[in-house]
Amino acid sequence: MVSRAILLILLIVSCNAAKFPSNISRCQHEDSNCMTQVAQNLIKDHYNGLPSLNLLPLDPVTIKTISIENSGNKAVNIRLVFHNVTLHGLKDIAIKKITGFPKDFEGSKNEVEFIAPIIQLVGQYSINGKVLILPIQGNGQSNFTLENVKIRVRFTGKKVTKNQKDYFQTDDTKITMTTTKLWLNFDNLYNGDKLLGETTNAFLNENWMDIFNELKPDISKSYASAIQTIINNIFAKLPYREYFIE
Repeated sequence: MVSRAILLILLIVSCNAAKFPSNISRCQHEDSNCMTQVAQNLIKDHYNGLPSLNLLPLDPVTIKTISIENSGNKAVNIRLVFHNVTLHGLKDIAIKKITGFPKDFEGSKNEVEFIAPIIQLVGQYSINGKVLILPIQGNGQSNFTLENVKIRVRFTGKKVTKNQKDYFQTDDTKITMTTTKLWLNFDNLYNGDKLLGETTNAFLNENWMDIFNELKPDISKSYASAIQTIINNIFAKLPYREYFIE
């Protein structure tokens, strides 16, 4: 859910004067305050998209598939797939801190931290398995809403040399995330049994913290993989030194 937001942040960090609009500033290496402020301004001003950076609109974002499989001897044992969903809320992200990106980036520790007041995923779902003591099965329309989401993305710089020039890549991206509330609603549970569906949705929301804690590792891995691809694609465009003010 957070992939498009990270794309914007990392494009800012990797500004190239020849490619970026003249009204978007570049920063010096490791200038955390500069990178953080420029990132916040860009999201505020260009959440509807920025063609000169080949950015699609940030809010809403259409996502084809999100797959979560939580199996084994766990309290939550399900296969949950969201498909053809829209993600809302990323335009209101607050960038808290961007650190790292030194001139000598091999082995560097880099982080992006941000907060989203609301992240809402709306669209089709299918689910099958068990949540705590409750068997669950269904497919239809869903609403998966997180409040006050804090996300930290961490990754190590890896030098890749091509044509005698050094490029930034990474292969160990990790995410940590917290939220103050998860709201869930799944329509058409149990083949449309309205009473059982309403009871199950109420049960899920009463036990949201247990459910979130069980699903969080799988959700984080899924996001980390997508974000790592974005990072590597961005920094593969140009030699690393061209993305910053020297």
